[in-house]
Amino acid sequence: MSTAKLNVSHSRWFLSGSFFLTLCFLVLGQPSTDKKLKFVLMVFRHGDRSPTRTYPKDKYQEDSWPDGFGQLSELGMKQQYELGAYLRKRYSTFLNDTYSRQEVFVRSTDMDRTLMSAQANLAGLYPPVGRQIWNKNIAWQPIPVHTVPLSEEKLLSVPLKNCPRYNNLQKETYTSNEFHNLIDPYKDLLNRLQNNTGYSPKEWSDGHKWWITHDALFCERIHNYTLPDWATKEVMDKLYQLSDIAMSSLYGVYKHQEKSRLQGGVLVGSILKNITDAAKNPFRNRKLIMYSAHDSTLAALQMALNVSNGKIPPYTACHIFELYKADDGKYTIEMYYRNDSSADPYLLTLPGCSSSCPLANFTDLTSSIIVENWEKECGAEVDGEKRSGAVVGLIVAVVILSIAVFGLLSLYCCFKKSPLNYETV
Repeated sequence: MSTAKLNVSHSRWFLSGSFFLTLCFLVLGQPSTDKKLKFVLMVFRHGDRSPTRTYPKDKYQEDSWPDGFGQLSELGMKQQYELGAYLRKRYSTFLNDTYSRQEVFVRSTDMDRTLMSAQANLAGLYPPVGRQIWNKNIAWQPIPVHTVPLSEEKLLSVPLKNCPRYNNLQKETYTSNEFHNLIDPYKDLLNRLQNNTGYSPKEWSDGHKWWITHDALFCERIHNYTLPDWATKEVMDKLYQLSDIAMSSLYGVYKHQEKSRLQGGVLVGSILKNITDAAKNPFRNRKLIMYSAHDSTLAALQMALNVSNGKIPPYTACHIFELYKADDGKYTIEMYYRNDSSADPYLLTLPGCSSSCPLANFTDLTSSIIVENWEKECGAEVDGEKRSGAVVGLIVAVVILSIAVFGLLSLYCCFKKSPLNYETV
């Protein structure tokens, strides 16, 4: 054999051996990427409903709707049932086949449409089987949905109330260059619509009124009501864009980070706490937390996380957090957004992290929007101190007045007891 052939043969052996060693390293040396789902938390919007209110000149006022304003429709019930059935399919190997109160916790805002949406959703997620069939004629079982009065709601009904600092930020937003740069292209349309809707110029300057107008017309179109002549497709498209701007301005556009701390960041903090608790207590029974809420809730949450697409979340839109545990014991969070029932949810990526984000990184990246003392940062405590000071002052005044009255009564009694020939000086 010649030297050349020997060198070629040797080279081939060396390359084959190197390839084999490399393959062994890849197979044996790489850590396993297997992961297991441990916990799920989701926030979803209610289903289709009647308008929450409408513009002054609308001929369809509250009495035009069978159940009044803001009520879940039959279509909305079907939409939520479909979402529940989808969740049953998605988590069929994760959740028990039957409802277990230790496994799932459901909370809703204290409003008819969200409470009913949660119940319709659960009907699709947990159809009764076995011993849970309590009436063979009804394929449904009662499942608890928890809530708190709206006056005490400090998590899901946003914008959160009693926050003077946030109120000031909103006033600044409506006069900011950032906001006016967005709405200036619509000035002519807004001037025309102000007359069509019947709002005063001052009322119409509030972006929420644009949302109300679009929402009313949107609901009327879905339910086959006749729209006014001025509500053309072009006008409706532009009103939809203005509604997106109005919603975004509640939580962003101007001083986004500070608004997030005072609004959506509160929900992010609560969600992260539940996820962290699940990671710290891997043997606990709770597998699923569900929040039945509103478009504003989802908008605040997604803008706080910087994953918003800038659009108002549609009916039954659902933001999902999934906690996974890898074979090496490390936890990761994946987020999904389902805003179209005809398509699979799409994966969301927290800015600065991977789509499968390590829990520690997720915590660090969201720390800037989580406030420890919400009342103090809102300025709510200052108002409370003023009220406390007023109460203390009132108490002091009452005490002084009481002493004075008691003193006068004592002198009066002394004069009554004095003899007739006694002369006071």
